[in-house]
Amino acid sequence: MGIARYGVSIGAHPGFNDVWGFGRRQIRMRPQDLEYLVTYQIGALIALAQTQGGQVTHVKPHGALNNMAHDDLDYALAIGRGIKAANRELIYVANAGSQMTKDGQQLGLRVANEAYVDRVYDDNGKMASRERDDAVIHDPEQAARQVLSIIEEKALISTSGKRIPAEVHTFCIHGDEPTAVGVMTVLRERLAQAGVEVVPLPRLLA
Repeated sequence: MGIARYGVSIGAHPGFNDVWGFGRRQIRMRPQDLEYLVTYQIGALIALAQTQGGQVTHVKPHGALNNMAHDDLDYALAIGRGIKAANRELIYVANAGSQMTKDGQQLGLRVANEAYVDRVYDDNGKMASRERDDAVIHDPEQAARQVLSIIEEKALISTSGKRIPAEVHTFCIHGDEPTAVGVMTVLRERLAQAGVEVVPLPRLLA
């Protein structure tokens, strides 16, 4: 695929069948049905990528599914089983400190712990609710400071100042935010200035 020349890898982003809510509304499902849903969505992307000579390398749950699986054992395991059924070599991208991290490792999958560029954290190490006015970080310099802090301190810092130890391999930014491009432009500059190299996940976890 065209992106291969940029040195990036392709990831699947499975979520609930919630088009109107952009996958950000909670839906209760039987774990087995969720497992099938995840495998189906990953499989579709694998097939599409192959038609263009590309390869899917990692999977990160989307929206409400990701938030629910942070603490929900059944959902975290169902996602992991769905990934493993599609391709056991895929990397499970999971919120740092979440149930997904534990269950992915239990299933024998490679796990990449994830933190967020543009979201603040509560004292439980979870993204603060979007109902908060400051839940989303729009300022590029603030976002860059947060990422560098997580890398240097090996910890998430909550809005109250609580330090939550976390080994993070990858960072997520929400591409639907109008400030996303500006934030990422500044972040890449600050990472380069700090001597932090950005590499595809398969290379990082090799």
